[in-house]
Amino acid sequence: MHPHLFTLPWGTPVNAYGTLIMIGGLSSLPLTAWDARDRGIAPGRRLSFIVDLWLVIVVGAFLGGRLLHVLTVPGTYAADPMKLVTLDGTGFVFFGSLMAIALGWVWLARRYGTGVGTLWDMGLTWVPLAHAMGRLGCLLAGCCWGGVHTTGGGVRFGAESIVVLTGGAPLVGRGTSLTTLPLHPTQLYEALGLLALLAMTWGVRIRVGVERPWRMASRYALGYGLLRAAVEVFRGDLSRGFVVRWTWPELAQVLSLPAEHPLGLSISQVTALMMVAIGAWGLWRTRQVPEIAA
Repeated sequence: MHPHLFTLPWGTPVNAYGTLIMIGGLSSLPLTAWDARDRGIAPGRRLSFIVDLWLVIVVGAFLGGRLLHVLTVPGTYAADPMKLVTLDGTGFVFFGSLMAIALGWVWLARRYGTGVGTLWDMGLTWVPLAHAMGRLGCLLAGCCWGGVHTTGGGVRFGAESIVVLTGGAPLVGRGTSLTTLPLHPTQLYEALGLLALLAMTWGVRIRVGVERPWRMASRYALGYGLLRAAVEVFRGDLSRGFVVRWTWPELAQVLSLPAEHPLGLSISQVTALMMVAIGAWGLWRTRQVPEIAA
């Protein structure tokens, strides 16, 4: 993998993870601007709205993702407080970022005089695009890695990858060809799932138009919750925390995972299943109830 995309003329390496997240965010802005205009959000102040939206996403993603990671593994930061401000591509939890951004959207809705549900529906329609690019950045950096692929597939990461630098997997081989064992490309699994989710939200948005508030947000919560719960089965960064460490050697073998690999329930899986429940409830509450003829 390639944690650095290229080196600038003055010798500064360009980080793949951060760059792809930035590209994902920027690529979703034209779609978000179109959606805001179509929904009638911030008429006459649309440029200001887009700038504020971008700032909320950037600041919320950093603060929320870092804070939830600290709460998940507090001992790591108690031992080395400088890790709180280290931008090394590690130490972020997507669910924390999502919660912080969603709270920022509450402020944004009040600032621009629109409904919170309307703003969440708009934002979550296009979040999968930026998130998918971020997961490709994870793949290049070697973070959020998968468990060992026991049937010879998967990807191998080099000595500069985060999985190696954080002790997530040992290096094997000789000389300059040292790599990890083949690991499940969970980053790619999730990126492809997110692109499928984007195709669904985009298709519904174009075909159906503006729906009643909270319906698209509920659809996103259900879809991403199911995707994340499934991908978590293959994750290999076991330090993220478990509510219950559940193993099933026979199923793990079918999934090309080591027999002792825990299939659940990680903290992220529990959070994802909560999203599924909330999304299903939201879709039921916002369903179109047919009128009964008198």
